[in-house]
Formats: sequence, structure tokens, C-alpha cells
Amino acid sequence: MNTDRRPTVSIVVPVLNEELFIAPCLDHVLPQIDEVTEVIVVDNGSSDRTVEIVEAYIAREPRIRLVHEPRKGLFHSRAAGFRAATTDIVGRIDADTRIAPDWVAAVRRAFETTDPARRLGGVTGLSAPYDSPFSRSKKLLVEVLVRTKAIGTGKTIANMHGANMAVSREAWDAVEDQLTPRADVHEDIDFALCLREAGFAIIQPADMWADVSPRRALTPPLQYTSFVRAGITSFEIHGRGHWTLRWLVAPVTWLSHAVFWFPYRAYDPTTRRFSVRRLVSRQEFRPAALSEAPPGS
Repeated sequence: MNTDRRPTVSIVVPVLNEELFIAPCLDHVLPQIDEVTEVIVVDNGSSDRTVEIVEAYIAREPRIRLVHEPRKGLFHSRAAGFRAATTDIVGRIDADTRIAPDWVAAVRRAFETTDPARRLGGVTGLSAPYDSPFSRSKKLLVEVLVRTKAIGTGKTIANMHGANMAVSREAWDAVEDQLTPRADVHEDIDFALCLREAGFAIIQPADMWADVSPRRALTPPLQYTSFVRAGITSFEIHGRGHWTLRWLVAPVTWLSHAVFWFPYRAYDPTTRRFSVRRLVSRQEFRPAALSEAPPGS
């Protein structure tokens, strides 16, 4: 990012009935509040205490703002937050994301130090799940991959992770009208593909860390099929030849989810123990993302 001043940063957090998660999310943002211009929480019609909780934070910290988006879906909530942002860089995390203490600094550093000739449009960080029976092993795996320079190298990559990403204002303005509101695509994959088609680069810094919720792992395998299929569709609508690879990866992704679904169901994050009773008990699962708008809306 070529500028005579330090780029300004904002954080957008879309929410829908996130009363259990939004407070810890904001608690991880507040220690870095002096590094950002604003934190924009976009409510998508919550019927629980989410808005009440956010308003309590606003009373303590005026740099937190609440925006209401009546059109249902993560696409619309994200767009409302990005449009409301007034900064050079717009970060986006989920309500159940817990950013690292130096997250904002890592985002700004990535844009400041990348060669302007690369035309950096987006950055996406590394993460591992918290409250998961596999938290330690997954974090260890990420650390090994970073040490072997398999990930987090700052080289150009193809995708962004919606729970841990940031884009430049220039990039958002360039692709906003190209993004799809369809429910049967992953909005972060679509966003990344639009950036690449517009000539922007995406990189993955090793120091842009965020812990994320493992709650998608609780999605029953049958319902998870639609999530996997949406990944394929996200490439298909862009007419990209490598979408065929997604068809090869999709069965492996689904099978891996189905296998790990059982230990996740049996695991109690409070006691950090497994139990057969919990495995066979009736449990409500909460999707990891907002409900999307109907196709073609």
C-alpha cells in the first residue's frame, strides 16, 4: 500500500443471534482498540441478547458501532459493514473469532510492507479451533506447516478465510458490484475469486493469527453435504477450469468431516472430556455462518 501515512484499519463483525460468542470476540478486540478507527458490528436481525450485549460495549467504547442490516444473509451483512467502514483497510472476522493480541498490527504490516507492484488486495491469516478436542494437535500442525514454509509465507495464495481476513478499500470498491449474493456459494471464496479476476493479489502472513470456533464440525454430515457442494459451486459460477479439482477434493472433505463429527459430538468443551452419553444425546447444532439469502436474491 503506497501511502505517506499509516493506513487506517477497521474491523467488521457480522452477527445473528450470537449472544454466547460476541462478548469474547469483542474482548479480544478491545486490547487493540487504539490500533483501529472503528469496529463495526452488523446485526442481521438477532432475536436474542446480541444487540443488548453490543450496546453495552458501545457505552464503554465509542469506537464500536452497531449497524442493522434487514436483508438476511452473510453476503448482505458483510457488505453493509464494508460500506459503512471509513478506513483504508477493512478487516472481517466472525462473531466467534478470537483474534490474537497483535492481529491488527499484523494486518497493517502486511499492507505496508508488500511491494505495491504486487497490487495487494487481501490478506488472510492462520487459525486453529478453540474448545476443540483437537485444538493442540491442529495448532501444532499449523506451526509445523509454517516452519516448513508450506503456509504463511507471504506468497500469493488463491483464497481467503472469512473468519480471519482483511481487504483494502481499493480492492473492495473494485469488486463490490461483481460479488454474488447467491446462497449456494461460499462468500469468502467468491470474494477471493473476484479479487484475483480484478488483478489483485491475496497473501497469507504467518503472524496474522486468530482462534476460531469449531462449531461447524458439529454440523450433521447430511447437512454438511450442502456446505461441500457450495464450495464447488463457488468455482463453477466463475467459470474457472480448476473447479474440477473441487469435485475430487469434495468427497475427501465430506468423509473427513463425517469421521470427526463423532468425537466432536462426544466432546464436552466445558469439562474437556468425552462421553458416550453426550455422543448419543440430542444436541442442537448451530451453523457457523449466518443463514444466506435465497438463490438469485
